[in-house]
This record gives sequence, structure tokens and C-alpha cells, in this order.
Amino acid sequence: MRYLQAFCLGAAMTLASVSNAVAQGDSDPGFTQVGAMRWGTGAIITEDEYEFQRAQFSVGHTFSMGEKDVKYHIPQLEVRVPLMESGYFDVRLPIVSASGDLFKKWGMGDLTVAYTHVIKADPYAWTLQGTGGVMFGMTTANGADNASRPLPMSYQSGLGSTDVMLGFSAQFKEYLNIAVGYQQPIFRYNENDYFRSSYINDPVYNNSDYVISRKLHRNGDVMMRLEGRYATNRVGFSAGPLAIYHLANDLYQDRMGYWNEIEGTQGFTLSGVGNVFLRFGRYGSFKLDVTGTLPFVRRDIRADGLERQYTIMPRFTFFFNQRTLLF
Repeated sequence: MRYLQAFCLGAAMTLASVSNAVAQGDSDPGFTQVGAMRWGTGAIITEDEYEFQRAQFSVGHTFSMGEKDVKYHIPQLEVRVPLMESGYFDVRLPIVSASGDLFKKWGMGDLTVAYTHVIKADPYAWTLQGTGGVMFGMTTANGADNASRPLPMSYQSGLGSTDVMLGFSAQFKEYLNIAVGYQQPIFRYNENDYFRSSYINDPVYNNSDYVISRKLHRNGDVMMRLEGRYATNRVGFSAGPLAIYHLANDLYQDRMGYWNEIEGTQGFTLSGVGNVFLRFGRYGSFKLDVTGTLPFVRRDIRADGLERQYTIMPRFTFFFNQRTLLF
């Protein structure tokens, strides 16, 4: 019971610490959630045991709000499989539900597969990891409403591209982690056709001012995060800043077939991230954690539909083959 009380108190304090800003959410194309770039990537269970050394299965659910107050519910499955002691594989698949003034729609999100090589693992000094991965776009981002009218990117469950990801993290003991990452679309097949007009006389749809992202040509992103962490075997919390820079303005194709630059899509996003967790079971085989994010600084326009005013994600994880008794 005392662990549960500590967890709840920690969650309240962590989320309150970032609530005065306006998300590992805002402008994140996906790379902050896997491998070396993932929050808590160097988490230690005991003095000589890391989380990434155990096979694990996670179920999470993200609550967030985006462009024009579109509400998101995003359940997701995550699997992590260690490979000897040299590294591990991550697989992540979300289901995205978006609800706003234009429509309510859900669909399969983009599938991410990544491998992380553990360069060095010393819980008394430095832990170094490097990640390479691919995010497979599972849709062409051209979902429509019941009247066959194209919906903007804020309502799409995927980005309409296949991206490569590269990342690196360095952790000092269990207290401080710094990570950098790069994500770049390599195959683009976005067929979004939203253009703020409809042959049906619908003032809500025709007057909507979502960002036009017709056949969006999305550019790459880089990220850096700093995570301060304090934990025992059973409970812990972490917090820190997450910075994402979109490297160039995105493009859209107009009705005449010409490509147009979307001014303001290049730029910098800075978010505050907080996480609290609780392990339970004799061997700590079960873990419940909650991550909350809020942006402090935003780029002017997010044509890719990745605007997030906040995110809150509870997640439950089961670790296989836990052998060390926790006290």
C-alpha cells in the first residue's frame, strides 16, 4: 500500500511540475518512443540488472489533444526482446482514434521496428546505447468522412511514409541520461487530399481552417532529450526537457499539380516530460508507469498533424524471467 501511495503522490507532483506550460508528444514523429531515444531507456531494476535485459510486453494508452482541439485516444502494444547481452529489439504498434468537429475516425498507426546495440553497460559508471530502426507507414493518410470528403492530417492514423531512425544515448549511473536522434522519411506515399472545400454545402467543413497538407512531402527531424532520474527498486520518477527540430519546411501539392512550401513548418519544439513508475510482485515482474508531456515552445505550423497540446500515457509492462527478489 505504501508503494501505491508513493506512486500516486509522485505522479501528481511530476504532472504538476509541467502543467504550467502549454508533449514527448508535440511534433514527435515517433522516434522518441523506441530504443535509445525512449524515456527511461537505461532504467535499472537492481544493481546489476537493466530493464532492457529482460523480455517484456507492454500495453499503453495515450490521451491527448491536437490541432483545433481534436481529441486522441491511442492504445498501443510494445514488445521488447533482448538479444544475448549485446542489444534488444523493439516493436511498437499503435491504434489511433481521432475525434473533432469534422469527424470521428480510427485506424492502425505506423509500425515501428528497431534494434538497439548496447555499447557499454556499467551501472556504476556509463551506459551507452545506439539505435537503428524503421517506421513503416501503414496508410496513405487519405482517410475520409462518411460523405467521402478528405480529412486533414490531424484525423489520419499514419503519416503516409516509411522513415528511418537513428539514435544514441549516454547514461551516467542511474541518475542522468542524455539522448539524441534523427528521423527521416525515405519513401513517401502520402495521398492526403484535404483542401478546405467540398461539393456538399457544409459550412463546418468548408470553413474549416486546418492546415492544407495535400500529398504532404514531410521532411526530417532531430531530437535531444535530457532525463534526470531518481528511483528505488520499487518506485521512481524522472523529468526533463525534450527538444525536437524539424529540419526544413514541408511541401504540399495544389490542385494544379504544383508543389508549394508550407511556411512555418520548419522550426523548434521544446517540451517538458515527467514520468513516475511503480514495480510490484515479489520479483518486480509487473510495472505501471505514467508519462505526461506539455510543450513550452512550439513551431508555428505542424502540417503533419502532430500538434499535441498535452499527452498523458499510462502503461502496464510485464517482464519475463525475472529472477531477482525485490525488497
